[in-house]
Amino acid sequence: LDLADLVAKLVELPGLTRLRISSLDPHEINDKLLRIMENSPVLCPHLHIPLQSGDDQVLKRMNRVYDTARYRELVREIRRRIPGIAITTDIMVGFPGETEEEFLHTYNFLEEMAFAGLHVFKYSPRKGTPAASFPGQVPPEIKEERSNKLISLGRRLLKNYAEDYLGKTLEVLAEQRVDIPGQSYWEGHSDNYLNIVFLSDLELKGRLVDVRLDRFQDGRLFGTLVRVHNC
Repeated sequence: LDLADLVAKLVELPGLTRLRISSLDPHEINDKLLRIMENSPVLCPHLHIPLQSGDDQVLKRMNRVYDTARYRELVREIRRRIPGIAITTDIMVGFPGETEEEFLHTYNFLEEMAFAGLHVFKYSPRKGTPAASFPGQVPPEIKEERSNKLISLGRRLLKNYAEDYLGKTLEVLAEQRVDIPGQSYWEGHSDNYLNIVFLSDLELKGRLVDVRLDRFQDGRLFGTLVRVHNC
């Protein structure tokens, strides 16, 4: 059995209404898995696919088995087959030898891919790993500067993706109450991994609800409760 075979069995479990796959390397996403995502309402339309760098030379030094062309082709195929899917990624700055030009390639590639979210890491040497002894270790202040640039880009990409859903109604899993000055909101995620908050006095933890999305603010969508699903 491979991952797709396991997922095929899981989506058939009685009573299961939502299954989210976490981080997958590009080579783990195959036609069989995409067919399940196309056809199963249980499998969330969200994939987190680590990229690590948007520069091919850096990817080589990282010993990755893909390049940006292969990654781009994969993302395009996923979006062709599953319109509206949220694709998020991990990205690292300051890998040994990363030049300003290579960082710019990464920045531009992330923008081109229009991810729905970025998880940004700063490279940190680990004793015993090959990269720890590579020449061209990037100074901490440059790592910090590059990290901040990508974090800002990630916020903008999330805003672009999220605002496409304003005025629409999405199904949200209510997860926890959050206090926003003066009022108590519920917070949860849609199947495409948008963070959504809405007002309600009902006890909704673990319930699926429909929420109409009204505005985007500080990385979250605010909406109006429309309907609570039956258990």
